[in-house]
Amino acid sequence: MPPSLRPRWLPVFETVAVALFFVLSGSMAIRIWTVTANGSLWLAFLGIPFGILLADFLSGLVHWFCDTFFEEDSLPGRVFIGPFREHHRDPLALTRHGFLERNGNNCLVALPVLTLAWWGGWPDDDSVAAVFGSSVLLFLGLAVFATNEIHRWAHAPATPGSIRWLQQGGWILTPERHARHHVDGAGAYCITLGWLNTPLDRAGFFNLCERLLVAAGLPRAGQRDPV
Repeated sequence: MPPSLRPRWLPVFETVAVALFFVLSGSMAIRIWTVTANGSLWLAFLGIPFGILLADFLSGLVHWFCDTFFEEDSLPGRVFIGPFREHHRDPLALTRHGFLERNGNNCLVALPVLTLAWWGGWPDDDSVAAVFGSSVLLFLGLAVFATNEIHRWAHAPATPGSIRWLQQGGWILTPERHARHHVDGAGAYCITLGWLNTPLDRAGFFNLCERLLVAAGLPRAGQRDPV
């Protein structure tokens, strides 16, 4: 985000969000480990793919919304939307951001879910619903946190060998899969794994969402009311 649009208080906000994210994630992981000590750990492993796929879907939904609605100089624009639009104008911008700027927003998005789960004592027993649900929420949060790092690697001119291995295996978003997004009208909004881009784009999911929100009165970016 250009420094002129980045609020001065934002780095402090991002630091708090990242710190709280790690505290809550660690607390939930300890709870899951504790209640599955009697042999129900497999339920926690079962929740991992569901949490990660949900993160991929949500990354696409948020990415699409931030690309499509509101202005960059609004409050949500300066905090959330600016970084998405900046990387269209300058695809390498994300690779120059610091750790907090890259990940603060995602931690902030994940915090309400983790806070509700933590406050509710999840998991409070070793039942299927408690362990599986807690695992889904935990790995949803962890995947949301990892999304901007994965996105950055998809733009980076060079990445570590382990990251290239994950990309080449299709386990995380690849530069080739993400390049489709930078072609006008091509979609491909999901930026965690990128696995859901093809089915969502073929189904016209985001086009449908856009038509519904515009019909409800939400103006697209660039459609300001006359002053």
